[in-house]
Amino acid sequence: MTTFAELGLNKTIQANIKRSGYKSPTDIQEKSVGAVLSGADTYGIAPTGTGKTAAYLLPLLQELSQKDHSEDQVRPIRALFLLPTRELAQQVEQSIVEYGQDLKLRTITLYGGVRMEAQTKRFKRGTDIIVSTPKRLHDLMKKKVISLAHIEHFVMDEADRLVSMGIQPILDKILEALPEKKQMVLFSATDSKALTRFSDEHLNNLKFVKTEQNQPALEKILHTMYRCSRKDKTKNLSELLVMLNCERALIFTRTKNDVNLLTERLQEKGFSCQGIHNEIPQKKRAERLSEFKNREFKFLIATDIASRGIDIDDLYYVINYDLPVNANDYIHRVGRTARTGSTSKLASKEVARQSSGKMKSQSSRKSFEDRKGKFPSAKKAKVSNVLGHAFSLVSPEQERLVEKIAKAVGKEIKVDRMPDFKKN
Repeated sequence: MTTFAELGLNKTIQANIKRSGYKSPTDIQEKSVGAVLSGADTYGIAPTGTGKTAAYLLPLLQELSQKDHSEDQVRPIRALFLLPTRELAQQVEQSIVEYGQDLKLRTITLYGGVRMEAQTKRFKRGTDIIVSTPKRLHDLMKKKVISLAHIEHFVMDEADRLVSMGIQPILDKILEALPEKKQMVLFSATDSKALTRFSDEHLNNLKFVKTEQNQPALEKILHTMYRCSRKDKTKNLSELLVMLNCERALIFTRTKNDVNLLTERLQEKGFSCQGIHNEIPQKKRAERLSEFKNREFKFLIATDIASRGIDIDDLYYVINYDLPVNANDYIHRVGRTARTGSTSKLASKEVARQSSGKMKSQSSRKSFEDRKGKFPSAKKAKVSNVLGHAFSLVSPEQERLVEKIAKAVGKEIKVDRMPDFKKN
């Protein structure tokens, strides 16, 4: 088994990794650290939940710490990490703090929803690292608050999203502001034609790294899809939540209006839930996410804003109130469960409950025990191999999406008839 020391990481980084709970490198870390340390442009594909953030952060933090700029009156910005959402930017910032202890590096994180003046004040002494969403970075560049002239390392995480979110003019301006000589690093959980074209245009003599197993995190997730009409979805979801009797679940809808309406309807039915979407103020979103993590309410209803860059310990259930149009978005959604490093105790309990029929009521037991019932995957699953369960409510017009999702997941997924959980 390869160790972090064998990958060339120094003792300070190794100590930080150990405090973070990593005992040995994941597959993508083992393959990426050397490539990034070599200074080569790197294009990495790793499924969500497999430690890909550490795969590029660990070597880059080590490289940045080789030069001590702590005594400089104004530090030059030497690394830029570009992320598609505020939530992901905040998570990367937390990872830098965690992995970068005792490295004497300074980081500033930039995103919208915060007064620009509050962020610009921090640039008086400069910084080693900028973590930013594209639009806020571009706004500060236009105000000439930030210079990217000294960037040595440029990282795009969730790069598939960055190149497909309709901000190509902004990306072009950022790329134009970077020095010609730099290391470019692209990481994504899913590949795409747009991302491949982007890498062909902007990366030189790149090293392509990818985990051997296709979406290994997805192998540890059960996928159950139920066919139901759109008008019955809220009723069906309510019955499913009662039947599961679970401690927590993350529920995805497509639009902010869906989030608001579904949250209101579930609250009227007595469910403990809150919603988040991109038009809810950043502070309120952060509060609700924190409350969900702390189990102050049971069900978080969200748009795809919560599908990337959010880690929730011991989250076993993800429910798609609506299927996403893009199969890659499904992967990101369900990837909020089965996270690397999360405990499997909750998974063991849930699979055991599903297999034995120990659910909320006798009436729902038959659905779980019936071999032709609605949880054949749970019935056959080995507890040690399962870390999460994804449910989807599929209306007729969405069934065309199932084949693409199944192909992306790499396993057969059937759409079953919605069971009658109230039937004795």
